[in-house]
Amino acid sequence: MKSLDKACPSATCETGAAVIGVVNQEGFVSLLPQKIDVTDEFAAIAHQGTTPEKRFRFTNKCVEGGCRQWNGSRCTVIDRVLQMNETFDGFMGLPTCSIRSNCRWYHQSGDKACAVCPFIITDNIVADEQEKISITETQELPV
Repeated sequence: MKSLDKACPSATCETGAAVIGVVNQEGFVSLLPQKIDVTDEFAAIAHQGTTPEKRFRFTNKCVEGGCRQWNGSRCTVIDRVLQMNETFDGFMGLPTCSIRSNCRWYHQSGDKACAVCPFIITDNIVADEQEKISITETQELPV
């Protein structure tokens, strides 16, 4: 699989993306067994109120150098989360995931990425007409 065939597990809500999870009441992402394509209608409705990235987890094609989170060879989102949570072992087994086979984070960091994935909420902040994606979960994960 070519590098550009990888899926970004923390994309923004736009037509062509897919929903892979829903943020639950506890503030974690409940991953869906199958992804759901984002249509124009879904995107329009999802953008009403709180940003959709705070309520859902989206996937889309990893654009590598076209993304602020790319450092030239890796996605820095998962690297930063794993560095902040070095002692986190995850829970029993890996979560169900509809994109693991081509997930950028999984291919970079393996099972450790999957273990922390449900704790990562994409926070889409618009500044200077450019989107910045940051991680809202900056504290250590529960052990």
